[in-house]
Amino acid sequence: MCLLAAILAAGPASADDKPAFPKGTLSFQSYTTCAGGIDAKEVFYSGVIGGSYYVFDNVSLGLEASGYHVAQSPGDDTSMAGLAVVLRHHFLDLDRFTLFADVSFGPAIAADRVPQGGTYFNFIPRTGLGATYLLHDHLYLMGGARYFHLSNAQIDGPLRNPSVNGIEGYLGLMWTF
Repeated sequence: MCLLAAILAAGPASADDKPAFPKGTLSFQSYTTCAGGIDAKEVFYSGVIGGSYYVFDNVSLGLEASGYHVAQSPGDDTSMAGLAVVLRHHFLDLDRFTLFADVSFGPAIAADRVPQGGTYFNFIPRTGLGATYLLHDHLYLMGGARYFHLSNAQIDGPLRNPSVNGIEGYLGLMWTF
């Protein structure tokens, strides 16, 4: 609560200040995630690397690659790989700290059916809120929480389309250029 009060008391940066992520900025991010909960019997652990380009001040469009370990119960654990397009908007810029919203979507392919009774190929849309904190010149700590959904969009019909809904937490680093 004290941190939130301090952030709100600081107020947004003035109009004269340069945006945290000006148009034309490139970024590279690497982070880890864990998704589970809601109706999920599966837990998804992943490592993510990606790059983004800021098409407008504080608004980026990026591509991220993920490698997953999927803990399935019941069933055998499996691995999965995915790609996602990511749109991110830093809507609050407070000196060294930003808050952002993001949305991503992309395909994923698994070594075994995910979830059990599903398919090897799925789509993963996500959306949520996150934050960055400037640690050093061009180096940011980033983290947040997202709604996570996995489904095959009924590619093999409605009977082979079990979906997974969960909450994904993530933490990592972002470098800007």
